[in-house]
Amino acid sequence: MTSSNARSSSIPRHYHRLTRLERFTVTDAVHLKLKLQAVDAALSRVSEKDCDQVDVSALLDACQSRPFHETVYVNDSEQFYLLVKSISRPDLIPDVYVSAYSAVLQGRPYLNEYKVSDFRKGVDPTFSEIRPLLAQIDAQCETNLETAFGKLETRVKPLPFLQLPAELRLLTYSHLLPREAHLALIYQPHREHKTPRIRLDVLRTNQQVHDEVAQYFYEKRTLFLVAARDKASQTLSNNYLSRFYDMVATMNPKTRHFFKKLEIQVSYLSGQTITLKRYPSISFVADPMRDLFALLPQVQTLVIAFGPTPFIAGENWGIIREKLETVYWLIDCVPPSIDVRWDLTRAFTSRFKVDEGPLRRIVAKRGTVHMGESVSSQLASQRKSLLFERP
Repeated sequence: MTSSNARSSSIPRHYHRLTRLERFTVTDAVHLKLKLQAVDAALSRVSEKDCDQVDVSALLDACQSRPFHETVYVNDSEQFYLLVKSISRPDLIPDVYVSAYSAVLQGRPYLNEYKVSDFRKGVDPTFSEIRPLLAQIDAQCETNLETAFGKLETRVKPLPFLQLPAELRLLTYSHLLPREAHLALIYQPHREHKTPRIRLDVLRTNQQVHDEVAQYFYEKRTLFLVAARDKASQTLSNNYLSRFYDMVATMNPKTRHFFKKLEIQVSYLSGQTITLKRYPSISFVADPMRDLFALLPQVQTLVIAFGPTPFIAGENWGIIREKLETVYWLIDCVPPSIDVRWDLTRAFTSRFKVDEGPLRRIVAKRGTVHMGESVSSQLASQRKSLLFERP
């Protein structure tokens, strides 16, 4: 099992620590409110007939910060702070708005540009993050930014790509995003397996393309994860399983509905340690596996497979026992509506004489055996085929 996550070399090692030093405050919200009102005032001076003559430089000037030595206060600034603080870099909302406004002014779709202009403050926001809040921003700032943008948006020309037949668009997506039959969370089924490189830029094109790409990329794929549990350490067990739960919980609910098949590879906790939550915004759950199934209501089929049992002197029997205990616990978590399929290809190691009776009884009680159906078995078969084909 190998982790599929790596930190980009362009991001400082202490990036998350740096962002905490530059937190957005109520005072910042006051300045932001004044900047948004200045942008709105600049727009309101232009009549609807003369909107082609909007001076973008004047809008950009309105985005400039007020001197921080000024003492200012605007009514209801605390409420405004609570509204915008969830956005990354709220201080850039005026600049991003003006950039999007300038694009539609020229008849072009606005671009969600993902960048980090200041590592001390975090990732810059996109207009798609800001737009759902425009109506509330207008209500609190007494502005008309949403209306002003909406009037111009009718000028945007339809994207020529969307005039192509759906089959050609799908072919384009397949070239940009080569997809495997499975999508692995954290660990791949095999240590040697390398995932294809993908380009996600296409998701930023517009909402229709985003939805089409998401459906192509996630639909009819097997969601793969690893499960392990040690009765002697419930804290470690829940911490390990919560890593997978948290990743699923961060997915868009629409994305989670695409998954109809789940594969769980039974493993062991030897060598694992308790780690900090990767997604602090996800609330703690006492039973991560049951809650994970609740997050995936469309899952119809569960494939249960087994990871290899390595030769570790003095620990093998403990690992085998731990896997069996994990199976007992796991099958009790599976909703009765789900069809359970067992791939026992690697369930029993040839190095040790293991009593197969307990596992066979579990299989007979819930589910059916489908040898070779698991992702790990299929990848192993493909790997063998490639080795035999080599000259």
